[in-house]
Amino acid sequence: MTSRFHSAINSIWNFEKILLAKRWLILLLIISNLLGAIIGFYYYIEIIGITTNFPPILWLLIPDCPMAVLILVGFYLQRDDQRYLNFDFFVFIQGIRGAIFTYLIIMNFPSDDIEIVFLGHTFLLIQSIFILPFLKNLHITKGTFLVIFVTLFNDFMDFFGFFSLLPPSLAQLPTIQPMFLPFVLIIFGLDCLMIIVGLSVQYLYQSHEKASNLEI
Repeated sequence: MTSRFHSAINSIWNFEKILLAKRWLILLLIISNLLGAIIGFYYYIEIIGITTNFPPILWLLIPDCPMAVLILVGFYLQRDDQRYLNFDFFVFIQGIRGAIFTYLIIMNFPSDDIEIVFLGHTFLLIQSIFILPFLKNLHITKGTFLVIFVTLFNDFMDFFGFFSLLPPSLAQLPTIQPMFLPFVLIIFGLDCLMIIVGLSVQYLYQSHEKASNLEI
């Protein structure tokens, strides 16, 4: 298992080094993600009405996908020799969470722009997966536990905190939508899985490195 994982990480890493060496591509990714974040925030402000229906202290916790796209920009702005790996760990989790959560939403609430939404969040998912190789150098610190806390707290607030503050038409969603409980279990389980995966990268990668050195 470790050899396959090691090979996969190295393959992604080598491919990513080629891509990230192109400054024009990094600039394109930054611009496209900024545009995606702006569109997402516009949706939450105009359609969901977060600025009028929620306390300001909670605004940053509500638009999960736009925030995931926005912090992804921060990933590209870092230099490899000055990289904050706990931040990358957070971006990895939030990006995959945001994409999968959106897939669940559009499966149950189809709309006219479903193709665009699907493609946009698939782009987010792919970029998040490409963060994995960077986590091979992640060391568990206080910042790591903060990332885990914020992730799980965000899950709790998404499903059990915000609905009590929503307008009546949306506040009824948990009681009339039979997918509510599966949503909770899937997203909470997904976040726990991504936390485990992110923390396991260094161990699996280094285990194979040690085994390879012993064979030599």
